Amino acid sequence: MIFAMRNYIYCYINGVAHKLSPEQSFMTVGDYLRYIKGLTGTKIVCSEGDCGACTILVSRMISGKMSPYKSINSCISFMYLLDRCHLITVEGLEKNNQLHEVQTKMIECHGAQCGYCTPGIICAMANMTEDLKISGKKITPKKVKNYLTGNLCRCTGYKSIIEAGQKINLAEVNLLGSYYDDTKILNDFLTTAQESVFIKSKLKEVYLPTQFREMITYKYENKNCSITSGGTDLGVLHNKGKLNQTKILSLNNLAEAYEIAQTDKTIEIGAKVSLSDVEKMSEKYFPAFAKMLQIFASPQIKNNGTLVGNIVNASPIGDSIPFLMTAEAELVLVSSGGMRFLNINHFYKDGYKNLDLLEHELVYKVSIPKTTNEFKIYKVSVRKDLDISTVSIAFSYKLNGAKIENIKIAIGGVGPKTIRALILEKELMGKDFGKELFMKAKEMVLNEISPLSDHRGSLEFRKKLTQNLFMKFYDEVSKEKGLVKLPEVNA
Repeated sequence: MIFAMRNYIYCYINGVAHKLSPEQSFMTVGDYLRYIKGLTGTKIVCSEGDCGACTILVSRMISGKMSPYKSINSCISFMYLLDRCHLITVEGLEKNNQLHEVQTKMIECHGAQCGYCTPGIICAMANMTEDLKISGKKITPKKVKNYLTGNLCRCTGYKSIIEAGQKINLAEVNLLGSYYDDTKILNDFLTTAQESVFIKSKLKEVYLPTQFREMITYKYENKNCSITSGGTDLGVLHNKGKLNQTKILSLNNLAEAYEIAQTDKTIEIGAKVSLSDVEKMSEKYFPAFAKMLQIFASPQIKNNGTLVGNIVNASPIGDSIPFLMTAEAELVLVSSGGMRFLNINHFYKDGYKNLDLLEHELVYKVSIPKTTNEFKIYKVSVRKDLDISTVSIAFSYKLNGAKIENIKIAIGGVGPKTIRALILEKELMGKDFGKELFMKAKEMVLNEISPLSDHRGSLEFRKKLTQNLFMKFYDEVSKEKGLVKLPEVNA
């Protein structure tokens, strides 16, 4: 079967259709907006996805529908990842000479700082209004702050920015989908629904298949191609001149890669499912993981980054990996030879980023078993939000009274890969949950970790931190389960 093919990226920007040349398709989104379209309200400062000055809003066509608008960092995304998307910049929030409600309240409350980061702050808060309007939830000070965790400029007037966010009247907010008539945009995109994209410039090529078979065939014929998902890590490397991708495979237009499906026993998460959507799913099934994802990264990063991308990145401080290891998640690997199912605990081989992944394979989805075990997940970093872990640790456990019926422990940041503390798990299994046992465990754990010193913490600091997290786990669980008698407080 021959599938339809086109050789350009097709997107809308502020309600206007655009066809990109091959060279333009490989530009970062921020550079394209500023230098090709002259939309200079989008600022480029850190080029790492940290400061949020480059924030824009994006809706994409998925399975014949336009997704809700979400904020992303335009400095670390690429135009080829935004095929069949509608991009809205800060200029596009004003329409027919009428400002968006966020812009109005920022003016009324004098919310501008020096002004450079203000457009990104406005786009981030516009994302908040979209989410809350759709969910029917109310604006609170905490929600305003949470949606601004990816906008780091605090030079002046942060109090007035929070005040502006709180004063937004959601009744005055029109969803951007109606603002720009997304039905018309969707109908236009639907004419390209069956078209895969292949673009080749002088130095690079990118392939965006719409069919599962096409993806497998291209990977088999181009075993060394780079697979780009959200690009939240690769975009940083590109901007620093440390990455030169020549052949790129993107699952951007593969509808099934965005699916979260469930069976009686598992939750299955596709390779293009964003971390934001994983967080929402986890609130019901894995609340401890959802809580960790709240501080995993900024909304802009979580809206674009994917769980599978975090897995394959294979960083020893990848925050999702300890949880997935203790949850006994299974990876679905695909190739021309079919599917292979691999427990994530066997995916990371000895050494740094050494994976059990054949050159013609890719990770297509991750399957997380439903469980009656409980979880505790801890992340320690220099700052609470939007920071890389110094040490992270996950516990999956089940108690029968005071007896440890089941326990699994995974630790990140203490070696060249995230480790399962298998010897320690065996020692704890079947024992009574008590302080003496965990005092012993915190000494034993030192035999299973091999941390290094770096600018985030010394070897000794990481060891002590790991031990302290073991005792924190003991303290929390023993109090929650009533396994310790709290001292009486005299009236």
